[in-house]
Amino acid sequence: MRKLYIILAAGLISLSAAAQTSEALPFIQMDFSTVSLGMGSTAIPSAAVLPLKETKVAGGVAYESYMPALSATKYISGGAAGALGKLGYSIAFTRGTGEPVTGEKFAPSEIMVNAGASYVVIDALAVGVNVKYGKEQLLANYANSAVAFDVFAAASFAGFEIAAGASALGGKVKSESSGDFSLPAAVTLGAGYSAEFGEVHAVTARVKADRYFSGPLAAGLGVEYGYSDLVFARAGYHYGGDSIIPSFASAGLGLHYGNLNLDAAYLFASDILGGTFSVSAGVRF
Repeated sequence: MRKLYIILAAGLISLSAAAQTSEALPFIQMDFSTVSLGMGSTAIPSAAVLPLKETKVAGGVAYESYMPALSATKYISGGAAGALGKLGYSIAFTRGTGEPVTGEKFAPSEIMVNAGASYVVIDALAVGVNVKYGKEQLLANYANSAVAFDVFAAASFAGFEIAAGASALGGKVKSESSGDFSLPAAVTLGAGYSAEFGEVHAVTARVKADRYFSGPLAAGLGVEYGYSDLVFARAGYHYGGDSIIPSFASAGLGLHYGNLNLDAAYLFASDILGGTFSVSAGVRF
């Protein structure tokens, strides 16, 4: 019976594809950026990008309703990032809460804490590392946890951004019921290009590819149109294949007024992730 409860809880809060790849803590590879989700989850995945940005300080909070049609998990995230000269920094916290397990007075939950640092090696080229701590509480007396690392290099020049590295590197996650599991580690390559037209129009295009150590390949493509640095429209597609993140299409909207940002994203064209949405509010300087 205890094993049955464990399976039910894991199904409520973990991605269904994780069982196919024997990987634990799949949420440490999830995208909690509303802007990125609206563009097919294509954010340049690197703390190394931070000191190459014009924005020197940014912070915000986000709410995400994940898989609402199948087994909803509610995520609340918050964090801050910025740069001090050639040094970049970031810190973030995410908590997810699933639906109560049938017959139990308990709801599975997830916690993730991120801390990143980066440094500009030469003009337009930086390297960075991000440390993640993830924990999933499947039952009141059953939990998995691990520490993982992301290591990336990034370059920014003439409107282009390019990043490459590896994410979710770490050891095995021990399970009381089913042996040891691997973290969903992957090698990632991302690129983006931004251009302005006239005085009020701007377009950004991004692509990203992930090759998981377990074998699956995932990729995404996203675009954003901005008008007068005030209103933004976004669209994208993420191909998940057999990876832990299923395929989906997405759309997003943004409103930036002064230093304030309001953004929203919606996922569709997916049996698993359809109906997922994210909203966020932030400030930048």
